Amino acid sequence: MKISASVEELYKKLLDLGLSEEELEKKVKNKVEEYGGFMSKQGVLFIIARENGLDVRSPDIDDYIYDELEEEIDYNEFTIDVSDLREGMSNIVLLGKILNSQKVHEFVRKDESSGKVCSFLLGDPTGIVKIVLWDERVDSVNQEYFKPNELVRVIGGYSKLGQKNTLEVHLGRKGTLILSPEVSRKKREQFEAITISSSDDKTSKSNLEPLEQAIQHNKYISTVKGTVQIEEFKELELKSGKKSFLLTIFLEAEGFTIRVKAWGMKGVECLKIVNDGDFVSITNLAVKENTYTGEKELVFTSNSSVMLI
Repeated sequence: MKISASVEELYKKLLDLGLSEEELEKKVKNKVEEYGGFMSKQGVLFIIARENGLDVRSPDIDDYIYDELEEEIDYNEFTIDVSDLREGMSNIVLLGKILNSQKVHEFVRKDESSGKVCSFLLGDPTGIVKIVLWDERVDSVNQEYFKPNELVRVIGGYSKLGQKNTLEVHLGRKGTLILSPEVSRKKREQFEAITISSSDDKTSKSNLEPLEQAIQHNKYISTVKGTVQIEEFKELELKSGKKSFLLTIFLEAEGFTIRVKAWGMKGVECLKIVNDGDFVSITNLAVKENTYTGEKELVFTSNSSVMLI
């Protein structure tokens, strides 16, 4: 990889952050493919640096690297308003303010690969939308500039219907988050008055009470609807010596996440139907307390069923 002196310095700073040479080379290769070969390696390193919280405008890095990137891609030309989002869109570019974020969940897919997912609310002058981050993109929430009231640019997202049939923007391997992007003072001022209302904040007390109270005080839940993230599916040997299966999923419902377990063929049947990110309705669940953690969980009964919404 041929790198000029200044870019070499930027490359070294990324390694100093804890990235291995193999990881960094892989990130560079993926970014080059993502931008169809139109982005220079200087620009690619610039974006990787921003994604990892490196202050690329520091005096240790030449300003021409930043200027070159801005000349290559002007994301303002592609940015759309939240109000213009429609189901099924791809290559979405948004600019907005981080309003809140949910905790990271880790899970195991059907192919036994591990995954991570989390979400946050993004607001611009025209509206608010939920941004769902997957796998490597989840690491962005641990960076210095990922916090409420900071601006963020979402690049390469795709839209789909999620919880309660509301529109969401998902960011997978081909997407990018640019934290604290450079914008004009006038543009930044447009975002200052954006706040989150109780109807938008899925963590507000009023939204949590109905289902949480039902789980705390009832032994059974007739119906629960939410977004699925699969934690793991495994084969077990029972004390009787018989083989069984256990599917464990996280269900994001009414603003909080609860673990749901399906044993035996119920788990197998459920796994055939649902995938990560699906919005589902599950009926006839039992409320159990985990012996080890003391947390409430929902467990499939013989009468339970799951349906995609």
